[in-house]
Amino acid sequence: MQHVTDQQWAASVVAEIPRPWAARLLSAWEKRRASFNPLVTTGEGIARRKANEQLRADVALMRPVSDVLPLDASDTDLCNAAWNMAEKCRVKLLTIEAEQEHVRTADFLCAVHAAGVVASATAIDAFEQRTALARICIAGGIAAPEETRYEDLPAVRRMVAAHWWKGRLRKAHGKARETAAINLGVVRRDRECYVSDVSKLDRQWQNERNAAALAATIAKNLETEQEFTLAELAAKGPANAAIKRAELMTRINGFERIAIAAAHTGLFLTITCPSKMHRMKTQGSRVVENGKWDGTTPDEAQRYLAKVWARIRAALARGTKKHPPVSLYGFRIAEPQHDGTPHWHCLFFYPQEDDAHVRATVRRYALEMDGNEPGAQEKRCDFKTMDPAKGTAAGYIAKYIAKNIDGYRLEKDLEGNDALETSARVEAWATRWRIRQFQQIGGPPVTVWRELRRVESVPADSPAHVRKAHAAVNRVALLEGRENASVAWDHYVEAQGGIACGRGYRVRIAKIPGEAVGRYGETGAPQIVGIEYFEVAKVRDAVGNWIDVLPRTVTVESKRFTWEIMRPAASARAGYAARPVTGLDLGLKRAQRAPWTCVNNCTGEGENGRYREVERDGGRGAEGDRRALDHGENRRREASRADARNDQPYPGAVT
Repeated sequence: MQHVTDQQWAASVVAEIPRPWAARLLSAWEKRRASFNPLVTTGEGIARRKANEQLRADVALMRPVSDVLPLDASDTDLCNAAWNMAEKCRVKLLTIEAEQEHVRTADFLCAVHAAGVVASATAIDAFEQRTALARICIAGGIAAPEETRYEDLPAVRRMVAAHWWKGRLRKAHGKARETAAINLGVVRRDRECYVSDVSKLDRQWQNERNAAALAATIAKNLETEQEFTLAELAAKGPANAAIKRAELMTRINGFERIAIAAAHTGLFLTITCPSKMHRMKTQGSRVVENGKWDGTTPDEAQRYLAKVWARIRAALARGTKKHPPVSLYGFRIAEPQHDGTPHWHCLFFYPQEDDAHVRATVRRYALEMDGNEPGAQEKRCDFKTMDPAKGTAAGYIAKYIAKNIDGYRLEKDLEGNDALETSARVEAWATRWRIRQFQQIGGPPVTVWRELRRVESVPADSPAHVRKAHAAVNRVALLEGRENASVAWDHYVEAQGGIACGRGYRVRIAKIPGEAVGRYGETGAPQIVGIEYFEVAKVRDAVGNWIDVLPRTVTVESKRFTWEIMRPAASARAGYAARPVTGLDLGLKRAQRAPWTCVNNCTGEGENGRYREVERDGGRGAEGDRRALDHGENRRREASRADARNDQPYPGAVT
């Protein structure tokens, strides 16, 4: 029998752990083995035993998703595991059907032998299938499709699809890896701030895969015959970090203008979690382990903060006998502390006379859990009143928005890290734990705001608030903040009914039932076709006399196009030949019409900060031909670069 050395045994224990963490554990194991008194006869043996026990305990904390998917599994391993689990579910279904058929056959023979009648053959029950496959999901470390959300047959179709398994395994595997990093104590200010390097690298690779897929996939506009890569189209919307940041600042500035006009006060509020939810704590300039940590993960801490805020907002909306209800409006931002535990920054506006009541209500619920622990009164709730003499509230919160998006105009964060590195780590943290970073509080929804950008014009006889909302979104000006300025969020809010409109906002999204059937046999979500509003029209007789009123809902259609998704064929990548992907329609079919703009439905930015509308002929002519040639050349270059990548089955493979 071959002798196994201590080093070989230790290496086998950490074999399925990501290499950076395995090296850290082995280093600590070596130090413990060597920390003994040579004058004590049994010292070396005791040190070896304690080192081995601690190594086993550390590895036990780093639990994988399942036995078939260790923590150091690559994305390829994960995809293979998804295929295997889907195949296991399919085999299980075949087994159930075979057993059911055997029972039906036996019943049939018995019936014929006894009475000469044929027994009824019923189809296998979908609930039975779902129950059997759910046990496979649980054994694989994955939650089965929710019973309250999915019916039996769509749930079964999900569990036999590798695509569904791939998404669930990625989510569970990513959380398991980051939980292991937190348990190991590597997520901290002086090591790997906000998120582990392993998770950051995973997110970086995922972004690169997504970017390659978008760049290699072409969308053809069937109305205008124009072609764009999905990367070009994605850069025109809120998926673009710069556009996302600009839109957030636009909305915050609009809320601030409303507060100034109404003489409301502004409050910058920070809410943190109880100390038992923090993995690490600081002692002066040192970072040490928190002995009171109860194992709470960042997503669990985020749910705690959301519950606290729900109770605060409900209490303010109810009011009391001594104080009327309070309507807050503003934004909240969730960001990580150095050990990954989330905390919230909130910028709220409300009447000045409600200030004491708002602060007391926030303290009541934010300190309800462990409010008497040391430092809770000073650190768990932090209030800062916005002072116009020291700057705008929007300017104060701008650094938090930039830090959580792209590090725009920031050099260092509060921990002294580079702003670009910080924004990348924060983005990886939010993605890993599925945490919503930004949320608007109060006011009308931004969805209608974005849809109004697609509406070319509203009826001239439409209500004043409809015309005002459309003008606030689409009107062009030289300076931001003037009456006729575009991105006038304050005017849009006023047109929708004010900051306290709630769900009673006036202009809404118009939808029609979806006709497409999804991959799991479910009817598609309703399709957005434009905006709608309610009005009371006057009914007149033949001579023009007003004889009645007609309540009605008016729908204004927005500009939408039918797109055909094209992907490069694997056999013709050099020439970038494209093949259509059938069954995918991203718009509503409508009559041929000239495009509003050459690319999207928003106005483009021209010289001196002005906004201009691109030519309505779609950019054709000599200039359009030159752009088309440049576009084709860029696609051929991208195809050549994609050919050099051998790690994908074809350029733009969605993984």
